[in-house]
Amino acid sequence: MKSMKGILILRGVRDVLQALRLTFEEKRMWVTLGGSVLFSFVLAIGVILLDTRLITALDYFPPFLLTSVNLAKSILSLLAGSLFSVATFTFATMLSVISFYSSNFSPRTVENFLLHKTSMQTLGIFLGGFIYCLSSLFFMRSSENEYLVISATVALIYALACVLYFIKFVYNVATSVQLEKLVNKIYKEADKIVEETIASFQGKPMFDHLPQIESLHQYTIQADTNGYAEYINFGRLLELSKEFEGIMVLRFRIGDFLSVNEPLAIFYTNRKLEDEPRVREALNRSLTYETEPSTMFDPNFARKKLIEVALRAVSPGINDPNTAIHILHYKALLDAKFARLPGRFVLMGEEKEDVDEGILRYNGCVFYDFNNFSKDLYESYWQLIHYMKTDISGVVALFDSLVTVAYAAHPKKLSYIKDYSNYLFNLTSPNFTERLDQQNIEERQQRILEITSDEQK
Repeated sequence: MKSMKGILILRGVRDVLQALRLTFEEKRMWVTLGGSVLFSFVLAIGVILLDTRLITALDYFPPFLLTSVNLAKSILSLLAGSLFSVATFTFATMLSVISFYSSNFSPRTVENFLLHKTSMQTLGIFLGGFIYCLSSLFFMRSSENEYLVISATVALIYALACVLYFIKFVYNVATSVQLEKLVNKIYKEADKIVEETIASFQGKPMFDHLPQIESLHQYTIQADTNGYAEYINFGRLLELSKEFEGIMVLRFRIGDFLSVNEPLAIFYTNRKLEDEPRVREALNRSLTYETEPSTMFDPNFARKKLIEVALRAVSPGINDPNTAIHILHYKALLDAKFARLPGRFVLMGEEKEDVDEGILRYNGCVFYDFNNFSKDLYESYWQLIHYMKTDISGVVALFDSLVTVAYAAHPKKLSYIKDYSNYLFNLTSPNFTERLDQQNIEERQQRILEITSDEQK
């Protein structure tokens, strides 16, 4: 009983942390920008309290840190105008980089620069410095001429910090517009999401196919909202399955676009549901819908961002196949992680052993299509194949990436890799009539067939 309570508590804490993470991700730009501005505002309040002697602590400061009111006004006025000008320049630079990303890489990669911590912090620090200078100036009265103040010294230190952050911002812009740096950044982001996704289902039973489920009743639960499924609260779904004594088989995956009345799940139970609308409402409340796809919990979208950059590279306007080849190497590493997993459907919950007649074996469980490897591999490459099938270097890179996946694949995945390599060979080889080109493709096709044959033996 105590262990069950502990599990429930841990699950509740995890759900709260995930909810906070979702909220922060949606408002990350405003949190970072607002945090920098808030820090400057709090700093201004503290300095004003010192300068107006509401807090009598300036007597303990070294004299060289204090200035007269007139000198402080001059310094603060100069810095206020300068910081606001640099903030305007920073904002203009960010808009230029955003336009460059959209036209040369992909519109979906804009967030990699815009939501970068350095970008938002730099803009926030300069705006916060402007607010600090104005606030300090406003509370400086002519009656305080006989006093020495510290606001100018704090402003000077703040300005030096702004210079350092501006240098960091310039370096970030210079590296962000380099395609290799962007690809590496997107790959690391995708790799982190893939590792987190795999770890969250690690140790749970996996199936190649859904087991045979026989029940007296089947209910199709539908969506009540339009949008992308960003997050699934599996803890709530398990509680829902246990409460209504049934098995829930989800018909969608994280990242899918769902519409109202689209089937979300099939609920198998031997008990007739008297309150089916409540089950539908509870299931929909277990999901987080968004108006646009996100990489936070969706490894497929994270991989898709890499492919979109590759597609832009092989477009007629840019015509840079080497970049696409570079991206395919990293894309294969991500695909290989899912190729290592043995099954497709993951079981959330505990399978019942030696059940009596009339009791479902997977009662109180949830089945989720976690690793649809065949579909993901096919759909992630089909656009690239369309644009690269007449370029021998691109076709060779496609086969090389498939070789990388084959070397890491679980034996259960090798049969599909073999079928997919035959599909790729039949689609691309007729486009080349020269012997050397054909030989190059056939060598790689033969290597894949050897890998799949040796492992299956």
